This record gives sequence, structure tokens and C-alpha cells, in this order.
Amino acid sequence: MKKEIEQFLDLNFPEFEKALREEVLACAKLSVLPVDALMMDIGQKVEIIPLIVQGQVKVFREDENDHELFMYYLGPGEACAITMICSAREGYSKIKAIPEEETTIISVPISKLDEWMPKYKSWYYFVMDTYQDRFEELLKVVDGIAFHQMDERLLEYLEKNAEATQTNLIHKTHQQIAQELNSSREVITRLLKKLEQRGVVKVNRNQIELLN
Repeated sequence: MKKEIEQFLDLNFPEFEKALREEVLACAKLSVLPVDALMMDIGQKVEIIPLIVQGQVKVFREDENDHELFMYYLGPGEACAITMICSAREGYSKIKAIPEEETTIISVPISKLDEWMPKYKSWYYFVMDTYQDRFEELLKVVDGIAFHQMDERLLEYLEKNAEATQTNLIHKTHQQIAQELNSSREVITRLLKKLEQRGVVKVNRNQIELLN
């Protein structure tokens, strides 16, 4: 397993200095999560920092009526800033995180978050960059809710999904998209039809192709 972790570190976290890599190898575990497995739940005690090395994870909020608010995707070479913040403050997650494809993670004990900050510059910058990237993502979510019409939010969602998966094919049902954008299936279907008429997307069964 250590050999696999070392290879994943080479590929996804080449900026980590040698001493940090050795510490990661000494304490980390490698896990493979199937599609729709619960990587993190709201209210769950945060005990690890999951470093994504393969796959894609959707991070979102959910209310008591199971309404979702999509926040951002995590891919290889990334970690969840909100998980880090929650663990530092009170130890319990404020988000849900679910793999949208089979995902491999390196699990680092949460105690290492603060321990490594003053010891390793590469870890310090990785954590700070993670905070900044996710903060910018959250600003986009807030802007979308406050200032954008649903058609703009839908197109931005499709573009973000395509960027995260590195393919123009979005394998989502209209109901799934509606749930993630806190809308209705009928509204999403109508807006997708308009986007298709504009030549922006091609809508197939359980699949949307982003053309531009």
C-alpha cells in the first residue's frame, strides 16, 4: 500500500517536500470509495483529511427536507477546505461529500493539519491554496443565487461539471440537476430545451452534451 500511496503522491502532490511525503507515508491510509458512497456527512465527526488522488467528489449542503445546494467538485490533487475548517473549529462536518465516480483517497489523520503547518512550507501553501480556491468557488455559488437567473446557473453548473470530469458529456438526469440546483425537474427540462434550441447543448436520455 505504501508503494501505491507514494505513486499517487508523485502524480498528484509533487510539490510536497521529501520529509512531508515520508510523514504522509507513515500515517496515511489508501481507500477506494464506490459511486454514491458517503465520504462525509453533515454532523459527522471529522477525523481525517481526505486527499483526492483519483475520481470526482461532489460537495453540497442538504436541509432537513433533503433539498440540496451544490457547492463544488473535488478532483485529483485536491482536498475539502470546509472539512479542514470544521475540524479546526468544532470537529463536526457541515457538508456532505459523495463520489460521483469510483474515487481513491489518501486519508491523513486530522491531527496532522495543524502539526504540519509550521513544519512544511508545501503543506502550508497547499492548505492556504485550498482555502482560497474553495472560497472563490463559494463566492460563485452565492453570486449565482443572488444575481443570476436559473438559466445562467444551469449553464454554469454544466460547464463546471464538464470541467471537473474533463468531458463534455454530463451523465445526469433532469431530476438530479434540479435537486442540486434546488429547482424543479420541469424548470430544468424547459431550460435545457431552450439551451438546445440555442445550440449550446444536445439533450439525450440521462445524458447532456455540452456543445460550446
